[in-house]
Amino acid sequence: MTNRYTDYNNWAWLYNKTVGPDYSQPQLSLLKRVFLPQIPDQGRILDLCCGTGQLIQPLVAAGYQVTGLDGSEEMLTYARQNAPQASYLLEDARQFKSETAFDGIFSTSASLNHLMSLTELRQVFERVYAALRNGGLFVFDLNHPRQLERWWRGQPTEGEINRRYAWMITPHYDPDTAEGAFVVNISQAAQSHLGLGLLLSPLKRLLYKILSRPRFIGIRLKLLQNFDRIEPHWQQRTLTYSIKGHPIDAVKDTLEQVGFTNVVLQTIDGHSNIDNNHSAHFICTKPFSVQMTNASSQANSSFA
Repeated sequence: MTNRYTDYNNWAWLYNKTVGPDYSQPQLSLLKRVFLPQIPDQGRILDLCCGTGQLIQPLVAAGYQVTGLDGSEEMLTYARQNAPQASYLLEDARQFKSETAFDGIFSTSASLNHLMSLTELRQVFERVYAALRNGGLFVFDLNHPRQLERWWRGQPTEGEINRRYAWMITPHYDPDTAEGAFVVNISQAAQSHLGLGLLLSPLKRLLYKILSRPRFIGIRLKLLQNFDRIEPHWQQRTLTYSIKGHPIDAVKDTLEQVGFTNVVLQTIDGHSNIDNNHSAHFICTKPFSVQMTNASSQANSSFA
């Protein structure tokens, strides 16, 4: 297991409270539209790079047999709490092997952008292909270069302040190298100052509550950029996670080289035009074997 995946342990508690729940709802809508209709009742599903597992519980509740896979032990700790009926694998997505043949596999929230080469991406595709049953479906999303160049420009994009912690995400991207990173700044109230600070700062508490509203995101992000001065006694941490902007055509070619067919691209809203405002969602099928296809053709001819 690489440091890149174990580094996510440091972000797991915050991801579980904030980004995980926020990102899961639109992704669940996508799965309901393009993925679940192709999965049999009580079918076997793998959530690849599942993080803290917010997508797993609704699938389990719907009757599917779900396995979550992630390289971060802490992420899986929260996933087990959020969806205890599921199964879990602490594995590297590039190297995992499964004795179970899954009816469908998905990966969301641009998790595969953390693979820094097409070679690594192909390793994941090969593992996924091997873990799928014939006719199984693979759905995943990527932030592509045009989108990254437009939106990942070194400015804070989201963040939150409350009485116990604050956080901010700042994405960076270099189009010349097709590499970037998002930086997570985390501030936590030290236990020794928590109670006293809350008693002495009612106006500050009110300010943080007001700034938590969506309409004040601009002011909130400006405040977060200087939060170490505003709360000098809070513990400050900076986490950096590297990403790669993989060209869409190269990713599609790699999928087809591995063996996937009927590779369809959509935005999260179902549009076929992948512009610089939207991530690319890949919908791929593992074909039935030649033997099965021939047997099916013979069976169909007998009814002719």
